[in-house]
Amino acid sequence: AWKKEQAAQRVKSILATATAPTETVNVVCRYDFGTDGKTAKTVMTQYQKQQEKPLLMISADETANRFLVFCVTPKGCAKEQKVNCKAWAAAATEGTNGKGGGKADTAQFTVEGLEKLDGVLEKARAF
Repeated sequence: AWKKEQAAQRVKSILATATAPTETVNVVCRYDFGTDGKTAKTVMTQYQKQQEKPLLMISADETANRFLVFCVTPKGCAKEQKVNCKAWAAAATEGTNGKGGGKADTAQFTVEGLEKLDGVLEKARAF
């Protein structure tokens, strides 16, 4: 029960970062919780239900020297704001030898080498 409570608190904190007010059409942010795909999936699922803007989030694992890039387009997103998540994440991680995939509404990639993180953030914002 304690572990589940800790995980729920972490997801709540991540969502608070992702839902901070922004003037942009898409949300691009970083919150380091490692490269745990289960946490990323939970964040994506809850974000999809609560928000209307597409999200691309990056989470680094400094000890493993890699980072996770995940992207989600909420179901309630306006048609003109919809983003193909697989294309967005692939464009952001282009040239990094990142591994991953996804669909139009969700995508996830893992990239080796933290030195590539800032470039991925730049490309994600420019998409």
